[in-house]
Amino acid sequence: MRIQRFCFVVTIALMLPSRVLAQGVASGDLHITVIDPQGQAVTNATVVARDQAKGVERAASSSGTGEYDLVALPPSSYTVTVNAAGFAASTVQDVAVTVGGSANLPITLAIQGTK
Repeated sequence: MRIQRFCFVVTIALMLPSRVLAQGVASGDLHITVIDPQGQAVTNATVVARDQAKGVERAASSSGTGEYDLVALPPSSYTVTVNAAGFAASTVQDVAVTVGGSANLPITLAIQGTK
């Protein structure tokens, strides 16, 4: 009887951490690629995502290759705005971020003063 109880307690103790860790943070990621009309990477852009429901903004970090990442965003719909010197600003609305998801958003910036 003692051995059965001991085995039961050990089994529960081993299962508990996996259950706790499986309940991780509910978030998703957004990866933005910014290029110019010729397909060249725009590395000096400012990329901001605004949660449409809460109004909270997050700036993206850059890899230096025209790719910008926003990780661990709460699930919501976002408005993404991209600005870079010499280019017209670009805004994309209703970008969905889901729990555990990884959304990719390619953006081509127009040269300032052109459409």
